[in-house]
Amino acid sequence: MFKGILMNYYRNILTLVGLGVLCSGTILQAETMSILKNPVLEITRIQNAIIIDGDLTDLEWGQARGTDYFLEIDPGDNLKPLEKTEVKVAYDDQNLYVAFWAFADPKDIRASFQKRDQAWGDDFVAIILDTYGDANAGTMIGSNPYGIQMDAKNNGGGNDDPSFDLVYDSKGRITDDGYQVEMAIPFSSLSFPDKNVQEWKIGFYRSLPREKRSQIIWGGLDRTNSCFLCQLGTLIGIQGITQRGSFEFLPAIVGSQVSELDQNNTLQKGTALGEASLGIKYSFSSDQVAELTINPDYSQVEADEEQVDVNTTFALFFPEKRPFFNAGNDLIDTWINAIYTRTINNPIASGRMINRGQKNSWYLLSAMDEDSPYIIPGEEQSFSLSGGRSISNIFRFRRTLDEASFFGFLATDRRMADGDGSGSVVGFDTRYKFNKTYQVEFQTLFSHTKEPHDSLLISNVNFGDNHTFTFDGESFTGNAMELEFRRETEHWGLETGYDHRSPAFRADNGFISNNNSRRVYLQSYWVYTPDKMISKIVGGFHTGLEYNFDGEKKSRYTSFFGNVVLPRQTRLNVNITVIPFERFKATDLENLWTIRANINSRFNKFLAFGGSLSEGVNTVTFLDVPEKGNSNSFSIWAQLKISDRMQISGSYENHKMTTLDKKEEYYSGYLTGIRMNYQYNQALSFRLLVQYNDFSQTFQLQPLLSYQPSPFTIFYIGSTSNQIAENLSIDSIQESQINDRQLFLKFQYLFD
Repeated sequence: MFKGILMNYYRNILTLVGLGVLCSGTILQAETMSILKNPVLEITRIQNAIIIDGDLTDLEWGQARGTDYFLEIDPGDNLKPLEKTEVKVAYDDQNLYVAFWAFADPKDIRASFQKRDQAWGDDFVAIILDTYGDANAGTMIGSNPYGIQMDAKNNGGGNDDPSFDLVYDSKGRITDDGYQVEMAIPFSSLSFPDKNVQEWKIGFYRSLPREKRSQIIWGGLDRTNSCFLCQLGTLIGIQGITQRGSFEFLPAIVGSQVSELDQNNTLQKGTALGEASLGIKYSFSSDQVAELTINPDYSQVEADEEQVDVNTTFALFFPEKRPFFNAGNDLIDTWINAIYTRTINNPIASGRMINRGQKNSWYLLSAMDEDSPYIIPGEEQSFSLSGGRSISNIFRFRRTLDEASFFGFLATDRRMADGDGSGSVVGFDTRYKFNKTYQVEFQTLFSHTKEPHDSLLISNVNFGDNHTFTFDGESFTGNAMELEFRRETEHWGLETGYDHRSPAFRADNGFISNNNSRRVYLQSYWVYTPDKMISKIVGGFHTGLEYNFDGEKKSRYTSFFGNVVLPRQTRLNVNITVIPFERFKATDLENLWTIRANINSRFNKFLAFGGSLSEGVNTVTFLDVPEKGNSNSFSIWAQLKISDRMQISGSYENHKMTTLDKKEEYYSGYLTGIRMNYQYNQALSFRLLVQYNDFSQTFQLQPLLSYQPSPFTIFYIGSTSNQIAENLSIDSIQESQINDRQLFLKFQYLFD
């Protein structure tokens, strides 16, 4: 739950790189300060399109309206900023135009050419749009001083999704008195009410990373109000815009060649293969779109980070990074992960319709999938398997009740294409915000599962009413629930709740790694802002009790945590977890504990680094009869900016577990890697990734040349090679055999 605190408060207030943190101010024409009130900015239509080149001398900008009333809301509390910021906004039939003048000493500006969504540590400016004005979803659209784009989606509950991508144009340049950024945001990229006169909620934001990271916004922030999107200003003046009847086409061609070892231990070159795919998007209106993708390929998506799983019996969660499935994530994101689009692994075809309304929104997805994964949860373990072809349907409805409040319904269904095996889930959820301090969240789900008849999973472990995990055609039902009450103020927060997963609860289109659990918990945190050498301190605790459905106590735990923000954008986090009792595999274990500490710093404009330490006594879960073991881990990473266009980063992560007397090892190993990236301009880049996994003793090399002028127009060529090396040394790598190698290229172009 410490993670939840960071996401819902510390992360949003302190870093503000998500969305729901930005609020409002007064317009330029109203010089008098009306602090912490939702302001109004009225803009006008311009006749000629603005050329997006970072040069803000266009005559049209003289017609635009804007504001220069910004306040620092972190670390200062609504203070006059150290640097001046101005913004202007205009529109025409096609685009919303935004221009920023960010004043600063050019020598102090932190800026670099990087890939999209990788420049959050730089100076940057952004706007935040809540086009429906209900504080249940917002979109951040930003740029660093070189025009590098950064966008994210917020679900209104404090969770930010930086994998969200929007098509827009941005350019920036550094000047003698700071930097300038201009952006053109096509209305075709936005969803908004289907009506002639628009009224949107909007915020303007500037990140100023220096000795401290200053967060500057239009007008100010009421820290006593936990709803950040509720405090956005209002944008009026837009009328007569539409995207009704517009088409987008996204064709792609992929070529690849895979080489693998044969029975004689010889690397055999495979046949060069080529595939084509097509994506089609049609806008019925500004708030309703339909998409279809046929034989999609997502090989341009960043690879998942390796995770150590040697002492866990549960499936590992990996975030969704594929653009098609990320659209609409704010609608389908719920507290219980009933919808996890990575269960659609390799779609043959997929179609989706999204309708966003002033009050009612809905999401419908259908997909036919190859190699459909199974995630089978249990009380003390889960099974991850790869199945055959399936057909999945996902439906989500959400109705806005009030500001930052909603009621939702969802239904999912997955059927194996051969008719043997299915899984369905239905349920509803709600968030109701009583005032700026108190809110309640609730979700309940019901599942029905029919197992296939398949030797894919054979197990002698029972669950529920004498069911077995073996795929033997059994049918069963289950349920899950989550209830949480939350109080948030400027200096103190409290969360208490209850959740459960019944023994037979499953979600074939979701991510449920464990069940047969009932849990009650309480957490509280405090925030102190001295605004001196230490600019913020967050501390608190989380405690809970967990039982299974037989009434057997499984765990009792308490965590104490602290967070300190130091100079040079340095953050120190400490977490102490004490588990007086844990029951695992019918074995009682007592006096378990873990101490974790990590530090991260953006030391200056050239160097960022961090590391972590962990020590504790924990359960050795993979033994037939669990016992206590001494665990420790260590990690370090660093990122060096060689020039504005070139960066090198490296990381090392070590994990070890021994007997309590430290005389014998259960496991020991490390992960390490080096990444080099050269960004020639906004679109063209070269990346080289080198990784070694000591647990599997695999060495991996990944060069990649890519050209990406927009999130969906892509050309790249690259390769991946894997080989077994007994240790990380030049000799072992040179002498070892390459196990497999893949050469690939892709061309994808967005027609709109």
